[in-house]
Amino acid sequence: MRLPIASLSGVLAVLFAHAALAAPGDKEANQGINAARGGFCKRAIPLLESAEGQRHRPSSAVPLADCYAKQGELLKASEIYHTVASEKKEPGYTGRDVVAITSAKKKAAQLDARIPTLVVTPAEPYAGLVVEINGEAIGDPSTPQRFDPGKPLSVVARAEGYEELTQKITLKEKQRRELKLRLKPKPGAAKPAEKPVAARPPEKKPPEKPAAAKPPEKKPVAKKPPEKKPQKPVAKKPPEKKPTKPVATEPPEKPAEDEPRVAAGPDEKAKPQVEMPEPTSPAEMPEPTPPARRKQRNVWLGAGFRGFFVPQVMFELFGEGGRHAFFPGGDVSLSTRLGRRFDLVFSVAYARFRLQETPFLPNGHPDTDYEIIESDLQALQADARLVWNIPLDRDERFAFRVGAGLGVGWMFMGELYRTQAYPGDAVPGDQSTFVPGDPYRYKKCRGPNNPEGSFRYCNQLDYDADHYPGYAEPSWFTRPKGKPQGLKPVVYPWLLFPELGLSFRPWDRVAFDLRVGASVTGPLGALGIRFAL
Repeated sequence: MRLPIASLSGVLAVLFAHAALAAPGDKEANQGINAARGGFCKRAIPLLESAEGQRHRPSSAVPLADCYAKQGELLKASEIYHTVASEKKEPGYTGRDVVAITSAKKKAAQLDARIPTLVVTPAEPYAGLVVEINGEAIGDPSTPQRFDPGKPLSVVARAEGYEELTQKITLKEKQRRELKLRLKPKPGAAKPAEKPVAARPPEKKPPEKPAAAKPPEKKPVAKKPPEKKPQKPVAKKPPEKKPTKPVATEPPEKPAEDEPRVAAGPDEKAKPQVEMPEPTSPAEMPEPTPPARRKQRNVWLGAGFRGFFVPQVMFELFGEGGRHAFFPGGDVSLSTRLGRRFDLVFSVAYARFRLQETPFLPNGHPDTDYEIIESDLQALQADARLVWNIPLDRDERFAFRVGAGLGVGWMFMGELYRTQAYPGDAVPGDQSTFVPGDPYRYKKCRGPNNPEGSFRYCNQLDYDADHYPGYAEPSWFTRPKGKPQGLKPVVYPWLLFPELGLSFRPWDRVAFDLRVGASVTGPLGALGIRFAL
């Protein structure tokens, strides 16, 4: 953007006047507050600490405590909240400072409920007990001690005549833990004399066993045998029949192996016929034949869902900003078996590369070059993949798959939009408020120096002179001469390596595939189904 010399000198005069009136630490405080609002605490903490070191303000101390709390340093944050909450309005405090004092009281109460505590309780009174936590002695261990969550604590206890006890613990948020100390006495203590107490051996349980309760039960048993005596004369007749019955049953079973013992009598002739040696061959049972393996299918037709996930770190390789993005799609495939273990897969896929409004700044550019990018691109892809199948069972019901693919993509529809952006916290008309802040709060420029005072962000300089609402990025093939534009891809290569997956084949002609991989468009995930032809 080109300004007249007079207007440019006026702008410089305003900027230098504002810098001269600014108090020490105000610049760091403003930058730190904006960074803290955007969630960039790593950047905000050193700026706010520097501002507080130069001049204390509740409006900068509370955001510093907020960042401490987000990073798990709850004790630091609590101390700042309570300090600010106890302050009173002083001359020179702005409306932001008054609001910070009021909010600090509420935040202090909420944070105190999150800070875990530890109470050390001795199991018995120990003479000269000393308890140390992380090397610092605790005056009264029974008083709750506050610590930051997630940080390891080393508890050491010492007492006269007892061995030193060391225990490591880690507290969680809102945890109220009680640690009971049980110290072991050193060798030579008086406690082992308690063992030889002879209270248990003189138990009178053994004399109770020979009590006369059981023997009287045996005496009435002797009354039953005299009842069998009158049965003896009755048994004189059956002894003649008893030997005949057992003789007829037992011998014919044994002499069944000896043929010469066949005696006269119709009963004995029928029995050897049943005990012929021919039925003794059931041991020669035929072994069951194993089931045949599942038939291999060589041609499959498949379809399924697949999508690409682009993490924010991919944007950070080329600049600042960006966000996590997921691009869904689907594919249709035809695969054929090569040999016994390899599949050659041809597929046609569709993907929708829709990106919501996202701030982005290329590497090496000043903060004034931030842009808001968005897209509604749609693409078709054709690729070929080679997949190696590793069976996990005999019937190949489950198989592990490893492969790679190569193809080409075509952006057949949609646009890539780029728009200059300015800090969202700036006040139109006040040039001093147009300072770097949270890029995710930046807003689109409506035109050159629109809103008023944004001439450093919304201008007509460099390559982004016309990047205002409605601007669509040209493609690689329509790139203007002499300008670094034309970032919209039309035809692009596609590479997938490696691809890992798991195949499940519940039926002979149906299989399900789950696969993941790394591609040039981001990590890929897919779930599909195949039918054998």
